[in-house]
Amino acid sequence: MGGFAIGLWPPLVAPLLNAVAVLLALGFRRNRAVLVLIVLTLASCAVTGVVALEQSERGTEAARMFAPWLLLAAAALPERGLLAPRNLVLLLLLSIAVWLTLAAPAHVWPSLRGALPLGLLPWSAGAVAAALTFTAALLCLLRWILIGAPMEAGLGIVLAVAGLALLPTVRPDSVRLAFVLTGLGGLVAVLYASYRMAFVDALSGLPNRRALDETLARLGGPFAIAMVDVDHFKQFNDSHGHDAGDRVLAAVAQQLRRSRGSHAFRYGGEEFCLLFTGARCREAPQACEALRQRVAALRVRIRSAPPKRRGQATRRAVASEVQVTVSIGLALRDGEKRSAGEVLKAADEALYKAKAKGRNRVVAAR
Repeated sequence: MGGFAIGLWPPLVAPLLNAVAVLLALGFRRNRAVLVLIVLTLASCAVTGVVALEQSERGTEAARMFAPWLLLAAAALPERGLLAPRNLVLLLLLSIAVWLTLAAPAHVWPSLRGALPLGLLPWSAGAVAAALTFTAALLCLLRWILIGAPMEAGLGIVLAVAGLALLPTVRPDSVRLAFVLTGLGGLVAVLYASYRMAFVDALSGLPNRRALDETLARLGGPFAIAMVDVDHFKQFNDSHGHDAGDRVLAAVAQQLRRSRGSHAFRYGGEEFCLLFTGARCREAPQACEALRQRVAALRVRIRSAPPKRRGQATRRAVASEVQVTVSIGLALRDGEKRSAGEVLKAADEALYKAKAKGRNRVVAAR
């Protein structure tokens, strides 16, 4: 089985996959991912025997000695420009590690091996290396939990697989497979994070205007569009601050997700969009009215920060609960409004009528 796995994954596959992931991360400016994947590319070169060394074991030893510390540092660094000073220091340390691996004299290498990755611990070098790499993975996963960035989840999974590869009990064929998986994982993580950045609104978690345009371009058959606007939102922002406004928008977006039979989008600013397709169009008026009622009954807890006036001391933010309402304009595709653009325009005009009639209501286009 081991021989089959080695034949299935030639030595160059793992480094090439990781290198392609590096290039993709560079293209999308995912600089922390670039640093992590460069380290993994070089580590995969070392453990798979792509780089010929004087001693056959030196590659695996070097990966366990240097890679965990570099991965831990890359995981701990904040996202900055690739040529930021801290990133340059990390790249310099990586260059020194590569030079030591390739050029350290035979009588120097045992001393380095005894000191790294953490020679004071009574564990094997592989166990220490895996523990450090798992710690790096945990840092990325914690950052994902705190800020919800999908790139962090991807890096956490990639680093966890790399940690498994560095364990002392893992066979060479499994190590090679693990580094193939880190390359594939890096590719998927960068592509998915970039997709999220392009098509998903970061604040609300809903698909954005670009995703709506893509969806409307592929529509056929009956459909209905509802434009949803948070009432008096500019005044709310001026009174309570942008952080409170963001909390309100996130709370309204959560209610849009609960609208059955529709797809919710963040249109821009305080505007959202609901799309109904097929037979669900008949339920659109009831769904929009139910959404309006849910939002009107909503109480959003905020910390209001009144704007500071000239000569006035800064006032502390005050916790409170606020109520907001929405106005909704609804339009269905019919004999007069055939294209998605025409239906969207009609829904927008119906929204303005809802505002003109006093807001907090649903108005359907004729």
